[in-house]
Amino acid sequence: MTDWRSELQAKSVHLIPGVGPERAARLAELGIHNVFDLLFYFPFRYETTVEKWNNDGTPEVDAVFVVDGEVTVRMRGRKSTVSTWVRSGEERAKALFFNQPYLRHQLQTGVQVRLKGKYDEKSHTILVSRYEVIKKDGTVPAIIPVYRANAYFGQLTLRKIIQEGITLFAHELGEDIPSTLRDRFRLVGLKTAVNDMHFPRDREALRQARRRLVFEEFLRFQLEVQGFRKNREKFRQSPLSLLPLTAQAEGFVQTLPFSMTEGQRAALHDILSDIASDLPMHRLLHGEVGAGKTLVVFAAAAALAKMGYQSALMAPTSVLAWQHAQTAREWLVPFGVRIGYLSGTMTAQEREQLFKAISAGTVDLVIGTQVLTREDLIIPNLRLIVIDEQHRFGVMARKLLRQKGEAADVLQMTATPIPRTYALTIYGDVEISALYELPPGRIRVITSLLEPAEEGKAIRFVRHELARGKQAFVIAPRIDPPETDEDLDFSATTLFAKLEEELAGFSLGLVHGNMPEPERMRIMNDFARGELKALVATTIIEVGVNVPNANVIVIYGGDRFGLATLHQLRGRVGRSREQAYCVVIAKPETEYGRARLDAFLQSDDGFFLAEQDLKLRGPGEAFGERQSGIPVFMVGDVIRDMNAMQTARQVVKEWLHAEDFWLLPEFAALRQAVTRLDDWHADA
Repeated sequence: MTDWRSELQAKSVHLIPGVGPERAARLAELGIHNVFDLLFYFPFRYETTVEKWNNDGTPEVDAVFVVDGEVTVRMRGRKSTVSTWVRSGEERAKALFFNQPYLRHQLQTGVQVRLKGKYDEKSHTILVSRYEVIKKDGTVPAIIPVYRANAYFGQLTLRKIIQEGITLFAHELGEDIPSTLRDRFRLVGLKTAVNDMHFPRDREALRQARRRLVFEEFLRFQLEVQGFRKNREKFRQSPLSLLPLTAQAEGFVQTLPFSMTEGQRAALHDILSDIASDLPMHRLLHGEVGAGKTLVVFAAAAALAKMGYQSALMAPTSVLAWQHAQTAREWLVPFGVRIGYLSGTMTAQEREQLFKAISAGTVDLVIGTQVLTREDLIIPNLRLIVIDEQHRFGVMARKLLRQKGEAADVLQMTATPIPRTYALTIYGDVEISALYELPPGRIRVITSLLEPAEEGKAIRFVRHELARGKQAFVIAPRIDPPETDEDLDFSATTLFAKLEEELAGFSLGLVHGNMPEPERMRIMNDFARGELKALVATTIIEVGVNVPNANVIVIYGGDRFGLATLHQLRGRVGRSREQAYCVVIAKPETEYGRARLDAFLQSDDGFFLAEQDLKLRGPGEAFGERQSGIPVFMVGDVIRDMNAMQTARQVVKEWLHAEDFWLLPEFAALRQAVTRLDDWHADA
């Protein structure tokens, strides 16, 4: 069967008229490398012509709207601004363009324009944020696609290139969904869907196009996760006796200076029962921040080590992997478990020596990032694979399994509490263990909100706690200062420079994602050892970082984070028996921003906050960023489109038990998603 996707991916964007080497390079910056990418580079929002005029003929105050009009009088432009009168029907309004003096020559009387802007009552003027000059022989759609662009491309240019691509290549789009399923759910064809996503005739056409694309990518996702499990059930492993496995785990727990909670014991029992079975485990462990998921995992790994088996723990970031390795050395080494930590800072010789030790079976638990998927890493007695905070289900686990052994047990782990019905829908039929309770002795973190003007109070409080011998996190929403002065400078680099003065006498560190890994790890290590008293960071420390002596976290620009991220950040403190504090510095300007912070201030229950996030957040924002454990899709949103995901899940369950799906040629393209990773949904 011809793979139409591969054929379109093999076609260069140079085939589009007007796209030369420079434009191709700029398109690549947007992630558009070939014709397939171009056709599926969908708008992130749409604008429509909305008339918002008062009875007196003036626009509504503060109304942001798009309006078509004709320039009726051209006024003189000053050095950097141009103003003109625009007529729409019987109404006239003054429009002001900033920093575009050249427009005084373009906006002649009679020119047709489309404006987007906000009406300012004091000046009786539309403050134009974007405009288009409509050529006399051209038309502008009633629903305007708005694409994510860069400084090189304007919306008109990008729209024209995409239109050319559709005209030339849309006929090469295939159809992977069988006609029986399209008829059952009244789905439009793929060619229609792609065209109407870019240039919808009306709102209903856009709705149907999106509905089709959302359903297909959810269908493929469910085929992937449920098919992965079904395929794994073909494999068998040697069954183990549960009693000695449990006894070894209990022996490890007895060496620790604290006890397990009932929730931890229940989760450990579930995991050990799965491991003892001859069917490979496929389980998700999630729960409250600080509930002790790592302890449960290490207890299972310790039990397996004593019975001659190896385990692998893979984390998405070097910071999190390093933290796991530190904890493993503290807890597991005294119990006789041999730890191997694969660091990105290792020399080739160090890595080769560790690989030899692992392949010789003299390492019981291997910890690292995606380096664990290297083909030259042999783990001969691998029984347990733990994937921590993996943003897309099964991808890394599958790669490990293909290379290290199909029959290994797999445990997904995420620190983001997920409502059960939501988790079941997203993760297919995976078994789920949840931790709801915190270890005894934990004191609730006191959370407060300050406006930016009150920042000094937070800094004085941090200084007071540092003087008491404590440590503090300071979180910034961005690395570098904003490009304009309109935004408050809550960047990590600026805050670090400020706090070096404000907290003079105390040692500070700065970490963010753009730093070289060796430097970042050195600073994190210094902070964990107490050599640094305060750490300025981005959300790179959102998960896994454990510094019990840190009892204060100050989060700048808190209204810019989702509830899940805020909850994870607050979880960096309160890890000892002393009172801890979380100070949020923000002045939310939107209703959603205020609602999120209100929920955050009133509760520290992660499951409650997860429910609130589902209710409050806009498309694609709930559960934070890629470390949240939630998959990211190209078109669909698992919150807004939950019904579509549930329908897709049910359809896949029917298919996997039906002979037609496995035999009929019309299902051939979709069958591939069961057995191999498909890139249909975004790898964000």
